[in-house]
Amino acid sequence: MGTQMLLIPISILVIAALVGLSKAKIVLKIVSTLSAMASVAMIYVGILGFRTTLELKYNLFNSSSLFTSLNWLVFRVDSLSAFFLLILGILSLCASIYGIKYMEKYFDKEDMRVYTFNYPIFLLTMYLVLICWDLLWFIIFWELMSLFSQFLVAFEQSEEKAVKAAFKYFCMTKAGAEFIILVVVLIILKVTNFNGNYSEIASILPVYLSAHPAMLYALTFALLIGFGVKAAMIPFHSWLPDAHPEAPSNVSALLSGVMIKLPIYMMFRFFLGFFPKDVNIGLVIASFGVITLFFGTMYALLQTDSKRLLAYHSVGQIGYVILALGAGIYLISSGYELLGKVALMASLYHTINHAAFKGLLFLTAGSVIYTTGSRDLNYLGGLAKYMPLTAVSALIGALSIAGMPPFNGFVSKWMIYMSTLPTPTLISLFGALALFISAVTTASFIKYFTAIFTRPPAEEIEAKEVPSSMWIPQILLAVICIIFGIYPFFPLKMISSALGSIGITVNLDALIVYPSIVVPKVGSYSPIIIFAFLLISTLMALLLIPSRDSVVVSIWRTGRSDDLNVSMPAEGYYKDFEEAFSEIYVLGGTSKRAVQKVAKIGRTFGTNFEVLSYDLDSMLSLAMVLILILVVVLGGVGL
Repeated sequence: MGTQMLLIPISILVIAALVGLSKAKIVLKIVSTLSAMASVAMIYVGILGFRTTLELKYNLFNSSSLFTSLNWLVFRVDSLSAFFLLILGILSLCASIYGIKYMEKYFDKEDMRVYTFNYPIFLLTMYLVLICWDLLWFIIFWELMSLFSQFLVAFEQSEEKAVKAAFKYFCMTKAGAEFIILVVVLIILKVTNFNGNYSEIASILPVYLSAHPAMLYALTFALLIGFGVKAAMIPFHSWLPDAHPEAPSNVSALLSGVMIKLPIYMMFRFFLGFFPKDVNIGLVIASFGVITLFFGTMYALLQTDSKRLLAYHSVGQIGYVILALGAGIYLISSGYELLGKVALMASLYHTINHAAFKGLLFLTAGSVIYTTGSRDLNYLGGLAKYMPLTAVSALIGALSIAGMPPFNGFVSKWMIYMSTLPTPTLISLFGALALFISAVTTASFIKYFTAIFTRPPAEEIEAKEVPSSMWIPQILLAVICIIFGIYPFFPLKMISSALGSIGITVNLDALIVYPSIVVPKVGSYSPIIIFAFLLISTLMALLLIPSRDSVVVSIWRTGRSDDLNVSMPAEGYYKDFEEAFSEIYVLGGTSKRAVQKVAKIGRTFGTNFEVLSYDLDSMLSLAMVLILILVVVLGGVGL
């Protein structure tokens, strides 16, 4: 029965998609309920996957073609897949329940079938990406995931901005997918004799690539582009700040909380399961990670659109995940075995944490839009008294992403610092930059929370708390943020099992686990002293908060008796900081213009190529040259 459970989410989601083709209003509730049921089944599959490996194999064709992998459809769930299935199941459960009421606001405005059909298919393709066990089938499901998710981004078809964002998202991720396809083709043609099975690849590829370092670096380069685009790794990130805000908020939660984690899942498979561990690859990945977290967060600070601010923070937080992944590979390859494993654990820990608090924050932003119709931080304000449950949820999400103890973001960020800072390598500098950016994240979410919930609004806003089907998913994710912060042993146990499935053995006895703190049993520091330092620091910070008995001097009102509105607009929060770091933003602007020039050159090339394509002789000559290059690259007569 356990292995047959793999088919339950597929069956439910296919039925949901078929139901979603109807125009009836009741379809929204049916599709959302079926999607929630499928999500529960995914969670159960994830739990089973930690107990034992699940596998189903179907013979679909009996073709004698070279790509015999396509004859068999293999579903397999090991602990790494199970870990990401839990993320997918929990987030999609919350997003589906939330969508029942939230999506009603689009009745009579948009064609709801765009949502009710594509939403379950989007969940299905993400599920299939996680459970398939063959590179060729992975490419098929990966492409379908990009296709159906872009329809959800463009759900508000009457909005030109949404349609353009979806087009940009699809074009960029499709271009990135071409690099992944190139890698897959090279691997199965040159190494595995047309076999894309993960087990086969994991047994052959590391030995082959150890003997062919040029091939190893070429594949790494292509994969970093391919997965980097989907993960929104800088400099391939520009689609995300446009696409995530335009999607419905529960879809934004899934895009940010789950979809951009799937390339992380595949990077763990490739760089730790299929490739030999290489110090240079680790350093390159870590470098991309630190650049991503730095620029993503610095630009988030400038935003005054609530969802766009969260979208930029998705870029920044994925940088933490990538930094820890690269640092782990680098440190293990350099001989710092325990610190490297802690870094890898931190990467997965921050992955699940980010899914929880970013999903939560997008849902709270959606609740604000649902009740006020605005995501403008300069306009919003004072909503805490009208929406107390949403305000508390948003506060927990903000404290979690800022890395404040005892919430979950603190634990994973702490593990990143503890694994990177003590090493006498370049990685320690990356850890210091990550520590600085954590302070910028805190500043950004002070602006986000106070601008929406506590600051006096620019003008009176009528609002009320959202329906229970919307605030219950928020509370659920907020509880996860607290539990994973106070009790880190539970997620650490899942993570050690996930890493064990790709050959990274982690002994949890080598770690000291306190509430909100995890430290390795190495180095000259004392965990007790660190814990005491954090406790005292927190108490001192609390003491610095003015009490109600403090003397408050009234504002001089220039002789007027009416109250003055002293609200500061969101764009004015950190003007001094922005001026102090203006060079960073100048550099970002210059880079953007350079990319736009490259894109312009690409468009010109495309236009000229289209003209050339009508000339038969030229196209035949070009085809011959390309075939010749392909034969040379793939081994010439060796084929």
